[in-house]
Amino acid sequence: MGPQKPWISVVARTLLGFPLAAVLAALGMALASALAVFFGVAALPNILTMLMVGAGVGAGIGAGIVLLRVDSIPAWPILLGAGLVLSAASFGGAWVGFQIGGYISAIEDARCVGVCPYLFKPRTYIALGAALVPNIMALLFNIGYEGMFGRFARAARQPRGDGTLGPSNGNGSGNDGARAAGKS
Repeated sequence: MGPQKPWISVVARTLLGFPLAAVLAALGMALASALAVFFGVAALPNILTMLMVGAGVGAGIGAGIVLLRVDSIPAWPILLGAGLVLSAASFGGAWVGFQIGGYISAIEDARCVGVCPYLFKPRTYIALGAALVPNIMALLFNIGYEGMFGRFARAARQPRGDGTLGPSNGNGSGNDGARAAGKS
């Protein structure tokens, strides 16, 4: 078996995390829309807030699932804290997506004057913003974790044949470090 490539794991998690977060953001927005209809919410700012919170919670959960590793699942307070941080960041991403979507829709309105259909509806920008921000955070966390504590750092902490830390020259003798230092 060849050497492990932890960057493949990080890339795979990121590529799977974005669609998962986007789908869960859309489901969160659908649930928020249903609750708005059920409770009779009529004010547009309240409906938009509910949509952004629904997208934030859904995308935060999706990005949080991507952070989980099979070989080490942290304790529940850490999971809860990470989920809350990712959901809050996702709510911020939903708000930014809504703002950017408003500008893009205004540009499309100015070009087409109501004749051309929109490329994306404003709700799509909310879901994309909500999914993008926590996945970028999860990617940065995964890169940092793999570099500081994960498999990248584990290779540098392996003991050599002479008892010191670091990679061995690989010939299997017990004094790799001593030979390299000229002390044989």
